[in-house]
Amino acid sequence: MSQRYSGYPRQANDEYETPPWVARAVVPYLRCSYVWDPANGTSSKLAQALRQEGFKVVATNDDFLSRDCLPHGRVDGIVTNPPYGPSGRVARKFIEHAIALAPFVALLLRVDFDSGKTRRTLFRDCRAFAQKVVLLDRIMWFAGTSGPSTNHAWFIWNARHPGPKTMAYEHRAAEAAERASA
Repeated sequence: MSQRYSGYPRQANDEYETPPWVARAVVPYLRCSYVWDPANGTSSKLAQALRQEGFKVVATNDDFLSRDCLPHGRVDGIVTNPPYGPSGRVARKFIEHAIALAPFVALLLRVDFDSGKTRRTLFRDCRAFAQKVVLLDRIMWFAGTSGPSTNHAWFIWNARHPGPKTMAYEHRAAEAAERASA
């Protein structure tokens, strides 16, 4: 599936608030209980959704890349939708820094983020890279007449992951049907 220009202007500081269904899609794959969202934006929708799912969450919006430790001693994972920056360079720095700080990391990125030759060390050659959870529905970042144009996935690093890298798929309609039957 190809991408097309959505017609929406880029948001300042790459601030795209993560919809709750996207946060719930990664919940079954989280191997942590006290998470840090270091790029929570102004309303912290990701942090709110994770709290509703029973996680303890610290949400900050300062300079993550300048931090040299986790914000709290009990934090055992980082779960966030990082800023991308030009050509994904800021997101790459986020990945490198996050996996240096925490034993478990889940980042929402474009589905093809792992395709670049220069990113082999973060994916193919990284023992901690454990899983890619592909979202089968596109994320609607803004209300409007134009639909979303980019596919996304949760990329997961787990320093304690013993086996091979895996892939999983999550669908928004399944989540909606589950709520309807409850």
